[in-house]
Amino acid sequence: MTNVSRRQVLRLVPAAAMLPYAGARASVSTGGYPTQPVSVIVPFGAGSSTDYMARLMTNGLNARYPGRFIVDNKPGAGASIGTAHVGKSSPDGSVLLYTTATPFVINPFIYKKLAYEPREFIPAARTVELALVLVVSATLGVRNFAELRRYLERNSKAASYSSYGAGTSSHIAGAVLARKLELPELLHVPYKDTKAIPDLVAGRNTFHMEAWSSVKPLVKAGQLVAIAVTSAHPVKWAPELPTIASAIGTEYDIATWHGIFAPAKTPQSIVDFLNDEFRVRMESAETRQACLDMGFNPYPHMTAEQFSAFVKRDATRWQGYVKEAGIQPE
Repeated sequence: MTNVSRRQVLRLVPAAAMLPYAGARASVSTGGYPTQPVSVIVPFGAGSSTDYMARLMTNGLNARYPGRFIVDNKPGAGASIGTAHVGKSSPDGSVLLYTTATPFVINPFIYKKLAYEPREFIPAARTVELALVLVVSATLGVRNFAELRRYLERNSKAASYSSYGAGTSSHIAGAVLARKLELPELLHVPYKDTKAIPDLVAGRNTFHMEAWSSVKPLVKAGQLVAIAVTSAHPVKWAPELPTIASAIGTEYDIATWHGIFAPAKTPQSIVDFLNDEFRVRMESAETRQACLDMGFNPYPHMTAEQFSAFVKRDATRWQGYVKEAGIQPE
């Protein structure tokens, strides 16, 4: 999962968290919830883009419920470790999951056996869309998608793309692109750590799909070149970048999302509380700007029921992409 510098987190999160809530409508009644500290599990490492968003959201909650919401990072096994921990927790709102789409719409089609079941969770609130950015090293001499395509066609046996592991969204995005370009022979180089970007800068791989928050400083410094975005629509945070879909002239929409989940059987009043509170966070101008600054697109509000239906639909979409990428379950 992509990394955000701790300096960026410390600078941006407090500014967006300490917001005036006097005008926000009161949350639904929950019988006093939260009456005790709530662990918000992030199944990715500290400093990741998911970690940044979780802290942005929980700091906002803590402005109204001081010290109640505490982020706890439990990374590993493609987000399965932290996700399984929440799935086995008491359904009383004391343990929640803030995550990307990975555990619910990608992992079920990547792994033959999971340490958890998606049905063990209730989707409570959707927050942001995360489109990835296709980046190359400045040393490659490529400045736009047409030039990259020509380069790949001329060097298909030597070219490569990196990812944060087999079955991750960056892998799927790269593999699907290779097949749509009719270049399935492009080499996939999976990483288990954060060395993918330094290796890309050094020219060891040809391209990588990455969150804007991780590559923005390097793009601004002239070490990387941003080529296109993986979403079906242009992004507000970098409107000058074309979509891959427009560049290749066919369907291509490999953007992921974030959301908050509770264990199954959590009382509806707590689910409604979370949905309402996250709506307040996401509707504030300061939070929305912080999201855009870090390369996230704030979503329109959904009820918990609408979010649940969205997750089911999106699982079908990702299942198709996993198949198109040629990834075999392991």
